[in-house]
Amino acid sequence: MFRQLECFIQICKEGSFTKAAEVLMISQPTISQQIRFLEVEVGSPLFERAGRGVKITADGEILYEKALSVMRLIEESKKETYELRNARARVNKLSIGISLMDFFSLIPRFLKFHEQYPDFTLKFSSAENTSQQLLNSSIDIGITDNHDPNKEIHMMHLYKEEQALVVYADHPWADRTFVSFQELEDLETSLFVGDISLIEHLHTFSAKIAKSLQSKFESTSTAILLSMVLQKMGVAILPASLIESFSGQQLKMIRLVDPTPVREIKLIFKKYHYNNPSVQKCIDFFLEPSNLY
Repeated sequence: MFRQLECFIQICKEGSFTKAAEVLMISQPTISQQIRFLEVEVGSPLFERAGRGVKITADGEILYEKALSVMRLIEESKKETYELRNARARVNKLSIGISLMDFFSLIPRFLKFHEQYPDFTLKFSSAENTSQQLLNSSIDIGITDNHDPNKEIHMMHLYKEEQALVVYADHPWADRTFVSFQELEDLETSLFVGDISLIEHLHTFSAKIAKSLQSKFESTSTAILLSMVLQKMGVAILPASLIESFSGQQLKMIRLVDPTPVREIKLIFKKYHYNNPSVQKCIDFFLEPSNLY
């Protein structure tokens, strides 16, 4: 019946059996046979000859409108089933926007998530502008300490991360276990900071410390900041867990006190994310107290 309706609709559009056959890339005897089968089903003629073409009958007009509706419904059904198949394929895939400094802190939780949901695939993307990345659907979840407020995005507290000073092995302070925040004013080398909000705080806290931030070298990349410290281009304030991951003979971590700076890490996601059940499972997992550490 589907093929018969398709032939019928095309003849109505072209006004000719021959032209309709050409469009459908079938022979004229085949299209004529399809229409005869359809006329038997309907119980009345659907076309009458008009010069070199054909004209639709009154009964054919009624069928034409119904046939268009049927074809529309079939196309909608094909589209919906295609989207459903793809949704099922995506259900166990999750794209997470996260920075290198936060990734190291959350590795234990990502491993625990994998143990609980072994069929899930986690794709990690660099967190550049997490709000925009969420809105354009390039990521499903963002993990960040900073994002642009948006009515379509929901934010939840995840954890707080201590910030510490990392210096190269033979830096004058390399033998220190901790330094006070105020002592940073006595720092003789350039200071690199990976956290934007901390940079703003340092400018407010002390003009002298702010001056040490004015270096000829800058970067927003955590990996590059660590490399700059290794090359003795300066020292940096970075997450303590990240420094511990890289610390060794070449790098030394020094705790900051009075006060100890922290970053508040947030979990952000689109409010209307329910078309992807994976997102909700991940949110529930990360906000479960037993999964905090």
